[in-house]
Amino acid sequence: AGGEPIPASQVAVFERAMQYVMVDLPPSLDAVLDASRLRSIFVDTVRRCSLIRTSFELVSEADSYKQLAANALENKSCDDLMQAGVNNNSTWSIRLRRYASLNPTNKQARYGKNVRSPLRDERKAIAEMADLVRLFRGKVDLAEPKCKIYLLEGLRKNKLCGDDGGGDEGSQRLIMARVLAQGPKVSMYSPKERICVTTTPLCPIAAFTMCNVAQIQRRATPSILDPFAGSCATLLAASHITNTQSLQRPSDWPPTSSGCKAVGVEICHSGYVNRDDIVSDFETRGLPPPAAIIRGDSLSYEVRQRARDTIGGGPFDVVVCDPPYGIREAFQDDGNEDAISPLTQLMYAMGKDRSNGNPLLVRGGRLVSFVPVRAGETLSECLPELQAQEFAGLTIDGEGKEQVLSDTLSRYLVCFCSK
Repeated sequence: AGGEPIPASQVAVFERAMQYVMVDLPPSLDAVLDASRLRSIFVDTVRRCSLIRTSFELVSEADSYKQLAANALENKSCDDLMQAGVNNNSTWSIRLRRYASLNPTNKQARYGKNVRSPLRDERKAIAEMADLVRLFRGKVDLAEPKCKIYLLEGLRKNKLCGDDGGGDEGSQRLIMARVLAQGPKVSMYSPKERICVTTTPLCPIAAFTMCNVAQIQRRATPSILDPFAGSCATLLAASHITNTQSLQRPSDWPPTSSGCKAVGVEICHSGYVNRDDIVSDFETRGLPPPAAIIRGDSLSYEVRQRARDTIGGGPFDVVVCDPPYGIREAFQDDGNEDAISPLTQLMYAMGKDRSNGNPLLVRGGRLVSFVPVRAGETLSECLPELQAQEFAGLTIDGEGKEQVLSDTLSRYLVCFCSK
């Protein structure tokens, strides 16, 4: 913070936390998934992933900015910005980002929220690339350009894109990259930005991750239930992913295309979880609110039936939930440690519905939930008992992923599939 360099002892940890990741897309997989389709899939994936800030397409690499421009001219990677190009009238920007010093003996702060590359160096680099830049036809826009180009220093010490710029193996390389896609701006959903305030809000990164594990499709219309909705953080993420409108309140609100059909169930009254504030959280972000936010206990058949009736009476495509953990929200009965967890109770309730021919989750649908695990326990010990899973017609899919909350508590993100 504050522009301080990362301590040398923490650099390796920082790198392992994925400051940046290199991805090579294959040219094609088959006749259906050609290069254009793969690119589209990759862009859609980035736009829904809360763990990715920006993805870049590397278009040139060299040891100098002059050569970097020459390579870009040769491989025609910026021709769309030139005369007769598809983006010849589009706004553009070129920014320098320095992730480490080009001189390995010169310690300096890495690029981050509070560290920016010197504007003087940025202008100098662009001046050295004059042969390329003077051919761009659109106007410069540093605030909201349509085409964003970045000059990246310090990502690697060897060549990334082939032998196109010379230089000795092991020397620092300069990279020219174009922004391909950006991840969702989840900060707009952070608890401090929410109108509906609760005591234990789910962070937006976790909410987006749950929706992605549930395989909610972008710009689709799945039906989604959160039986322990709280302030509806998961439904906000689902609405963002499936929304077909721009993320701003349109003049002809409400929008004609609503994305997902979402239903939340919350047992607390509006004095604790204000339903009007939840709706405002959706509308002020240009998102269609849930089809219903039902006050009641999702373990009640009548409440579950009200949820089904909201979407036409049938089962849901996806169930996502973050049940009470029994830490802050006690679910033990008079201190009985053998009391059944809310997730297990939900599975038994789903099993009853299934036995009565009125399932809560469609066959092939997914239930995604956090499972709390205390220190000294294992995930297998804390999962709903196998009898409950089988009764609900669910099988666990993959391995649970751990998120450490404190020295004594973790939670695992677990996915179940409906048989």
